[in-house]
Amino acid sequence: MHRTPSRTKNNTSQMENVLEFQKLENIEGVNSVDQINLILRQKKQNCDCALLLLLLSNLLLWEKASSIPACMAEKSGCWNPRMETFDSAIRKAETLRTVANQFYVELYHNQFSSGKFATLTSKLVRRDEIVFRAASHCHSTLTNPPNKGIQYITIEIPEYLKTLINYVGAWISPLFHLVIELSAMKDVPETILSKAKEIEENNRQILRDLRWIITEVYPTSKKKENFPSWELLSFLKSSSRNSKFLAMFNLSHCLEYDTQFFLFHLRILKCRITGKDC
Repeated sequence: MHRTPSRTKNNTSQMENVLEFQKLENIEGVNSVDQINLILRQKKQNCDCALLLLLLSNLLLWEKASSIPACMAEKSGCWNPRMETFDSAIRKAETLRTVANQFYVELYHNQFSSGKFATLTSKLVRRDEIVFRAASHCHSTLTNPPNKGIQYITIEIPEYLKTLINYVGAWISPLFHLVIELSAMKDVPETILSKAKEIEENNRQILRDLRWIITEVYPTSKKKENFPSWELLSFLKSSSRNSKFLAMFNLSHCLEYDTQFFLFHLRILKCRITGKDC
């Protein structure tokens, strides 16, 4: 018996629906009969199959993209705030070391201070007790991170971080008052004042970065800070210019030395904590 054309057409249509149903079942994200029926009804109502396939394709692409972390799209991978903070602190320490050296040279050669510094240098050669101490004793040595042998490798990291925080923090008050006193002096050159401000700002930001790092890496660690006092602070605040320049003499010598070690210890800590740039 021959099948009627309408019967053949219906059977063909049903078979197409079954095949379409099976295809849709295999699509990730289309996981219910209701979803499949809705798509098939839309397909039946709309003869533009290309549009339907485009919509389904976009759906699958969207689902695939949403399952991948956004940071994977970046060449360098996910942003690492710990690494970024270390890199930021190191960049500031590099700037600090450079500007501290320029400040040291400027005080010796600028007309504003060169005469006073020449007199202090002459007294230093003669082993004047007060000047000799100003040139050789740095208040920050009370908090010096380990510099001998392999101490900076064997010291526990939390203790290392705290020591460096106190080392950098030892300069917060002296630099703050240096900027205030220089700003109040009428004849201070802008080249000296601007360098003092840049040194103070970078030192303060390095301390901020170190505080964030210890909170991030050791959130339960006791964060007691113990910044040593600067014994020549009263000299810097004195109305006597000789006293002020003696304080600057001490500060410039010690800062030029200490900023080299800020950078050294930051790099060692980055290596020990992140395992990078060792």
